[in-house]
Amino acid sequence: GAAIRAADDPRVRRLAARTAAQTLLYGFARDADVAAARVESAGFAGMRFTLRTGGASRPVAIPGLGRMAVHNALAAAAVGVAAGLSLEEIDAGLALGWTAPHRTELVAAGAISIVDDTYNASPGSVTAALEMLAGLPGRRVAVLGEMLELGESAEAGHRAVGEVAARIAALLVVVGAGAAGIAEGARSAGMEPRDVVVVPDPDVALETLRARLGPGDVVLVKASRGVALEVLADALRREPVR
Repeated sequence: GAAIRAADDPRVRRLAARTAAQTLLYGFARDADVAAARVESAGFAGMRFTLRTGGASRPVAIPGLGRMAVHNALAAAAVGVAAGLSLEEIDAGLALGWTAPHRTELVAAGAISIVDDTYNASPGSVTAALEMLAGLPGRRVAVLGEMLELGESAEAGHRAVGEVAARIAALLVVVGAGAAGIAEGARSAGMEPRDVVVVPDPDVALETLRARLGPGDVVLVKASRGVALEVLADALRREPVR
């Protein structure tokens, strides 16, 4: 049988070399068996890229947002290749997309758009979410909470995320004392202090957003699952900005 693995981690390549199974590597690495080229955002419509495998290529479009959605699509495409599907069949399947509650879920809420990615968070996934936000039209607002279970890297991880947010967000709302490092990182990276707001809980975050959001804004909401920022995302859905 075929062993399907992500090609972007060198550890995977070492494991692939040690198995007797046929391997199929996918990812952004140039020499992956299933790879993506010319990746670009289509705004709220999703992502576009060229799918490459077995010497053949095909332009595809997916409704998912961000490069992580493309990486997930490559995993699905690798399964299709292993199952013997044609590129046309794989393209048709990818175009259908998939959704799960609070996982990069795009929601229109009155005059604003919400990207509800509150299921979980780590420095890497928050950075990816912010980069996804950068590909969307409108004034970009990031609402970020604490990333849990980081151990000794917690302070550095939160500050690093803040530095990325400073390059992308016009307004940063940091929820909870445990996430204060995000605000510190954003300010140290040059973000205007008036555009970095630290609030104690989701209720105050909601009040802050209602006072500062306007038509056309796109709002990313993300934190670790234990912070429960989905409550904030759901509240914005129920009472949208007009």
